[in-house]
Amino acid sequence: MHVLLDLFFTFAYLALISVGNSRAVITEMERLVVTVHGWMSHQAFVEAYALGLLVPGPNMLNVVLIGNHVAGLAGAVASGLGMFGPTSCLLAGVAWFIKQPNPPAWIKQFHAALGPVTIGLMLATAWNLGKDIFLKDIFGTAVCFLALLLSVLGLLNTGWVIVLALLAGAIKGFFSN
Repeated sequence: MHVLLDLFFTFAYLALISVGNSRAVITEMERLVVTVHGWMSHQAFVEAYALGLLVPGPNMLNVVLIGNHVAGLAGAVASGLGMFGPTSCLLAGVAWFIKQPNPPAWIKQFHAALGPVTIGLMLATAWNLGKDIFLKDIFGTAVCFLALLLSVLGLLNTGWVIVLALLAGAIKGFFSN
């Protein structure tokens, strides 16, 4: 029961600090899951994150995979409720404020102020997840920058970028053997 509460509160905390985009907290999620709690390895975390991007639905379904890895179905439910429950309630409250005849000005100011924070957190996430590849393998670095370019320009959905990167890695592995 203790691990289920840990899963719920860990992901509720992450959901509440995810500013603008829940992907911005991937670095903190990796630190908590891998380093603090020791629930999985860095490589297993990266694989769960990549698989979560391929699944249709909310962009943070990897938390369900992490919860399942830690405590089975109950862990998947606890982590999913932690990630999506509290923020859903909070957003319902903000939506109520916005629908009022004169919504508070702080809502727009808060939203504008958090844009740069989100961008910084996303860059930290990219570096943290790819630190084992960057500058160690020129092919991997090239694939990472091509994936970044395709994503930033909006030429391909993130899921397709991951599939193409997977295929590029598989082809490289086939020819290097």
